[in-house]
Amino acid sequence: MQIYVKGEAKRDIAPDQITASVTFHEHADTYDKALEKGVALVKKYFDFIEENTDFKATDFKTHAYSIHEEFTTNHIDPTKFEDLDKQLTKRVSNGFYFTQYAYLEFDYNKERLSRLLVVTTKTEGAPRFHIDFGLKDPKAYQRGLIGEAFNDSRRKAETLAAAADKHLRDCIRVDIDAPNRGSDMGYDMAFRKSARFEAAGPSIEEQMQTIDETFHPDDITVSKSIETVWETSD
Repeated sequence: MQIYVKGEAKRDIAPDQITASVTFHEHADTYDKALEKGVALVKKYFDFIEENTDFKATDFKTHAYSIHEEFTTNHIDPTKFEDLDKQLTKRVSNGFYFTQYAYLEFDYNKERLSRLLVVTTKTEGAPRFHIDFGLKDPKAYQRGLIGEAFNDSRRKAETLAAAADKHLRDCIRVDIDAPNRGSDMGYDMAFRKSARFEAAGPSIEEQMQTIDETFHPDDITVSKSIETVWETSD
């Protein structure tokens, strides 16, 4: 008789990497003006960060950028007799919208993070700010869980063998990279804890102290599952 079981293991790990994302928005009546204002806004922020932190403007990487025109459709009253039963509309431009998304990755460091957050709030026209806490090498942690997952599969196989009045013999197959067949999420989908901040505040040092005392990111749950096949004997 053969027994097919899934072994699982998980562990909570403190985050060791921060990804800080910033989103810039500007609006103008023309394409050229939206581009001009948007570029100026981004440059002003990067220059201010470079002046007041140990981050460089080149540390930020742009991953998306767009300028698009938006419209509103307005209903208008008919001015001619033959148009009285018609639904007349007019498409009106709302102007051009500039958007740029940039991100910055660095090793987890609460002091650097606190200063980046506070300095961002001091920036004129501060961008939308988003933080992701993650792991630099989640696969390394997963590899460390393979042994625990295998032992878990052995315990399950022993229980099933005993229930069938059989003796567990050897594991004849292990599939480490088995596809998910339940509700398990891949590590790249699960390793995210987020926070968002808006502008305002007193002095940089006072705000940094407040963040240091109150900001405690959750641990990240790393999991690994394997599939095994075991043989039994009477």
